[in-house]
Amino acid sequence: MGTLKKVLITGGNGQLGQKLILHCLQNKIDFLATSNSAKNFSACPEEAFKIMDVTNAEEVKKVVEHYQPTHIINAAAMTNVDLCEEKPELCYAINKDGVVNLLEAAIAHESHLIQISTDFIFDGEKDFYNEEDAPNPLGIYGKSKWEGEKILLNSDYPKVSTLRTSILYGKGEQLKKSNIFAWAMTELRKGNTINIVNDQFRTPTFVNDLAKACFLVIDKNAYGTYNIAGEERASMYDFILKVANYLHVDTHQVRPITSEKLSQKAPRPMSSGLEIKKAITALKYQPTNFITSLSKIDPLD
Repeated sequence: MGTLKKVLITGGNGQLGQKLILHCLQNKIDFLATSNSAKNFSACPEEAFKIMDVTNAEEVKKVVEHYQPTHIINAAAMTNVDLCEEKPELCYAINKDGVVNLLEAAIAHESHLIQISTDFIFDGEKDFYNEEDAPNPLGIYGKSKWEGEKILLNSDYPKVSTLRTSILYGKGEQLKKSNIFAWAMTELRKGNTINIVNDQFRTPTFVNDLAKACFLVIDKNAYGTYNIAGEERASMYDFILKVANYLHVDTHQVRPITSEKLSQKAPRPMSSGLEIKKAITALKYQPTNFITSLSKIDPLD
């Protein structure tokens, strides 16, 4: 028996944070969940939750000193890509400075820090990216997350892991942000027509898989960078067609649109498929089949 795990979870109100909390509860792992706002996840016990803002170095230091975690999973992030373009200072404060604060606290207490990153650190010039490919982010969100990664890469502290993920989707309670697949299910069931971009290619990640991957990394003391994503790369339009077929609705309700016509505020990589061979081999990571995952995020369930 090794040392008992004590896991500090940031971003405890988000969809990944909630799944990490459930994993800890189900596996009787000691944890403390934190968020910069009041607890909104009913399954999380009051005594296992604390308000903590990752951008506040003093607050982070105090919480980590008090709780003494063996592991810190940083699921706190500003992920609204278009909002990051509007509020770059806030974006960098959370996605970069927050990492600085957590790393300093991790070093002081010899905790293993697990950072969650993104496929948006890449420029979209390749179909698939592996862990060794050179990042070249296009927008503020990707740039801020790459800055966060670089802080860990440039540190000589060995107990760090970075998990890169793509289009995270799942089910949660009182989430600030929905996910495209659950939203599409609701709209298509209502008989609405939706426009979906057909020239952006992704490897969407089921949130339950990412939560499991965090604990695979913890259990194996797997330091370094790992891509954690779904097994399938396709255009967002093709993924939503699969949603329509899953619901047995008319696929004509899903209309293709180009990125140019959609004119989103933030630049996005056209292709950011994440190659997951390293995670499958080293971590024994097993992504959930996309269609199987839809039954687990169905708003009606």
